[in-house]
Amino acid sequence: MRRNLFLYLALACFVGLIAIFVFDGYVGIYDTVYVTAEEYEQEIGPDFWQGQTPSRAYPYQVGAVWGEPVHFRYQINNRSFSTYSAKVEASLWKSNEKLKDLFSQDIQLANSDEITMEWTLSSQEMINAGLEVSQYTVKIRRGEVELGQGIVLRFYSPQEPGTIKPVPPPDYNRD
Repeated sequence: MRRNLFLYLALACFVGLIAIFVFDGYVGIYDTVYVTAEEYEQEIGPDFWQGQTPSRAYPYQVGAVWGEPVHFRYQINNRSFSTYSAKVEASLWKSNEKLKDLFSQDIQLANSDEITMEWTLSSQEMINAGLEVSQYTVKIRRGEVELGQGIVLRFYSPQEPGTIKPVPPPDYNRD
């Protein structure tokens, strides 16, 4: 028995280290944002917001057609052992100036619970606020935490049918 004591101690330490890595990687508050623009839904997962990808230094960019709504779905997953409460806010910014509040809600999540919030940004709302086709940033704040650099919305005007003229293929049979 005494001869195997160090083996048992080493195994216990190994299991403890594995448990710490699993526990640390799982416990926390996880944010996922879904942005639907141009009939295409993009998922911005927790890896992006928590800085586990190199792209964390840059804001997430979404192209959108001016005149079509952009839908947002924000999911918060509480993977901790306590209740989490915070105020969730989303706002529209340009050149570090807040232009418009988009969404605000107080939340309270029990442990191992999740909540999904949805809102839509329409071009009509933006026109009513005196805004025009341009690039804007949507910033989402959960309590004291701001999600990354935000989501950059690059609005562009749709082309009128018939304004784009096709370029004829090159004539390779020229002498």
